[in-house]
Amino acid sequence: MNADQLDRALRDVLHAWTPDTAAAPTDLADRLVRRRKHRTTLRVTGAALGLTAVVFGTVLVTGTGDDRPPTPTNHVSREGKLRWQTPLPGKTEWDACANGPGTVYCRNSGYDGLGVDTRTGKVVWQRKAAHPGDGGTPAGSIPGIRDGILYTYADHAPSTSNPGTDVVAVDIDSRKVLWRHKLADDSRDADSAVLFDGGILANTPTFKSAAALDPRTGRTLWTHKWKQADCTAAAIGGIPHLMCSPDSEKAPQRSTVVRLDPATGRPHTVATLKGMTSYIGRDGDTVLLAGPVGKQKLFGEPGPTDLIRVDTGTEKVTRHRADGPRGGVIADGVMLTVRKDGTALAWSAADGKQLWASASGLRLRKDPSGPGMYELASAAAVNLTDRVAYFLDPTGNMVGLDLDDGAVRWRGKVKLSERPVRAGVAPELMTEGRHGLIGQVDGELFRIDPKPARTES
Repeated sequence: MNADQLDRALRDVLHAWTPDTAAAPTDLADRLVRRRKHRTTLRVTGAALGLTAVVFGTVLVTGTGDDRPPTPTNHVSREGKLRWQTPLPGKTEWDACANGPGTVYCRNSGYDGLGVDTRTGKVVWQRKAAHPGDGGTPAGSIPGIRDGILYTYADHAPSTSNPGTDVVAVDIDSRKVLWRHKLADDSRDADSAVLFDGGILANTPTFKSAAALDPRTGRTLWTHKWKQADCTAAAIGGIPHLMCSPDSEKAPQRSTVVRLDPATGRPHTVATLKGMTSYIGRDGDTVLLAGPVGKQKLFGEPGPTDLIRVDTGTEKVTRHRADGPRGGVIADGVMLTVRKDGTALAWSAADGKQLWASASGLRLRKDPSGPGMYELASAAAVNLTDRVAYFLDPTGNMVGLDLDDGAVRWRGKVKLSERPVRAGVAPELMTEGRHGLIGQVDGELFRIDPKPARTES
């Protein structure tokens, strides 16, 4: 994210999240809070820190707290087995984890990657960073694991005032770095390096450009450039796509969804939309965008928003007036978020209508260091076989909600060591196998296999 992009994002955030807003966008909260919280603490001066504090306060003042719904009264299971619990090494905070075949991989500034066996909880693989302990830039995600290769992030120039960021490919068997590719900035997000069928789409060292890289050699297969737009990358059906919106008021006021040919990079415009849009996520092969309504100039201003669906197969565009969120996990047509009071909310990805609200029982503590600053819950980890959406809070409380009606079907608790309140930093939760969950809170990694209550047929 360059300076212009950051300015736009901050303006949107500061205007968007008012005390009666239902929920903050999960993706932006991760970008503006989780990653930058650590980085600014380490690297910037007082003025930048002041700006960050404003962002934190705005991001976390969400929900009124006065309309908490009652907890559904169906049978709630507390059955589950804690398979293992492993403290990750070192004193540096762990940034991101991702599941691979039989192993969960995590990274921080001290390790390019560390692998833990999902059956036993034992550390079975590790590769230390070139300069561990120098306060390297945290990441909001890990690009992924595929065909025996871990794709992760690392500082381009460690131990310098401007370390930059590389995408790094590490061979899991040999632990050797296969290649490195420099990015334009320090945005280590889910869209900074995207795995698609046959390659990896990553930002280039210059802004407004992306390169397709050979997954084993890092060789540039093709590049794609654009102007006067900010673009978000995603792989949809294994094919790279860009969702682009004007980068300023001077730019042509139109948004586009562009499909890039995996072999050649040749662009095809799937849809052109009037005005600015914000990428929410995807529902199957359909891109979900949010657009301002009427005279709104910024996303999230008081009033409804346009939920725009772009079918990448048929190229059909549909619009729905919605009051739902601008982000969150999307699973089987349901968008899921959690408010600061622990209320879990679900909206339809088809039309933006609210499906249910449930008092999850999650405990999100207030940070005494700033007004309106709270801890965050994990993003939803959804088991579609059981149709349960699971959440984890920073103190180890867990809940499983029925995906269709929000009923509480399972509750659990993992005993964690005492920890201070860290506003804006969310724990991680991932599904594992058919019924397992893997969670990570401040460097404590665990696996638990819940047994949710069955629904009445």
